[in-house]
This record gives sequence, C-alpha cells and structure tokens, in this order.
Amino acid sequence: MDAFLKSVETRAFRMIQIAIGNEEDALDLLQDAMMKFVLKYADKPQEEWKPLFYRIVQNKIRDWFRRDRFR
Repeated sequence: MDAFLKSVETRAFRMIQIAIGNEEDALDLLQDAMMKFVLKYADKPQEEWKPLFYRIVQNKIRDWFRRDRFR
C-alpha cells in the first residue's frame, strides 16, 4: 500500500494543484484522498487501486469547487 501511494503521490498532487491553483489546499485534498482510499479500498485487488484512487482525487477536486462557490 505504501509503495502504491508513493508512486501516485506526485502526479496526484500536480493534478490537484493545477486544478485548484493553491498548494496548501492541494496538499489537504491529497491527504484526504489518500486517507479515504486507505480506509475504504485497501481490501480491493491491487490492479483496481489506481483507477479507484484517481476517481477519489477527481471527486475531491469537484467537491472543492462546489464548496468554493459558496465561500
């Protein structure tokens, strides 16, 4: 699990940072995505991890924009 998260960390961070334009918020969203992935999907087969993780990342970005509209 640790090796997988390290392998996707940099790319996921850049995706989030480019999407929202804020490094601090990007780090928070990345941490939230990783925590959710570990808590909910660690028992899934390893070949499913990458698509599941990036789906979580995309959902976190989408949720951030939804919340940002009301701030």
